[in-house]
Amino acid sequence: METKKPGVLEELLKGVIKNLRATKLTQEEMAQVWQDAVGKRAAAHTKPVSIRRSALRINVDDSGWLYELTIQRKEILKKLEGKLKGKKLKDIRFRIGEIK
Repeated sequence: METKKPGVLEELLKGVIKNLRATKLTQEEMAQVWQDAVGKRAAAHTKPVSIRRSALRINVDDSGWLYELTIQRKEILKKLEGKLKGKKLKDIRFRIGEIK
């Protein structure tokens, strides 16, 4: 029985899949990066939900925290810069939602 050498396409696909896994943040990693940027107190009232179109979406448990974090948006963006596995953030969008 002859063993086949991996084809060029197969090697290319393996590389693409490996890169996709390397650039995807787990929920735990995202939560830790978020907590490092905003602190434990604010992190307890928020939950990172997703990153879409260069915007980080964050659920917040009440309007007071939503207002406070909205004011601090630019500072938080600077703290998050370079910590999201190559993802470029242009904005953070806060909304009232579940944080469990």
